Amino acid sequence: MLLFFAALISCNSKKTLQSYSQLDTTYISRGNTIAKLSFETLSGELQKAMQQGGIDSALHYCNLNAYPLTDSLSVVHKASIKRMSNKARNPKNKADELATFMIKGFGNDLNEGNTLTPKLVLKDDSVLFFKPIITQPICLTCHGTPGKEVAFSTDATIQKLYPTDKAVGYATNQVRGVWRIAFKVKN
Repeated sequence: MLLFFAALISCNSKKTLQSYSQLDTTYISRGNTIAKLSFETLSGELQKAMQQGGIDSALHYCNLNAYPLTDSLSVVHKASIKRMSNKARNPKNKADELATFMIKGFGNDLNEGNTLTPKLVLKDDSVLFFKPIITQPICLTCHGTPGKEVAFSTDATIQKLYPTDKAVGYATNQVRGVWRIAFKVKN
């Protein structure tokens, strides 16, 4: 009789694990798609602004339009889309405790040469998807070291638009923050 219950529990555990695995794959896939689209949309608009008026134009565009853009993508994808950093330019992007933990973990993985893979966390009634934002050479124009990669005029514009800016001092191939995409869990 005891063996029967052990077998029954074992079978139910495998079914539960399989369904969680399928959910993980679904949320990872959706999160990757949304993060990629959000990045491409935002960076495409920033590139247009740079072509029209240089870095200052891109900074002004980002200051005025980054939130409305991600908010509209959130509505379309029925998910909450945020860029979060432990060194935020905009205080609204400041990482909470969980995002800070993820940023540090992705940074450790990157430093150790491990493959960076998105992470999922179940919190309250949501599945939270985290994916690292890695600095590319072009990012250093605004997120590098002032007076080195960041021109003095660019730094002056950043200080004017973002007086509490902390999003500088990065090098190429560092974790600058995370995409955090929250999906409501349906009951």
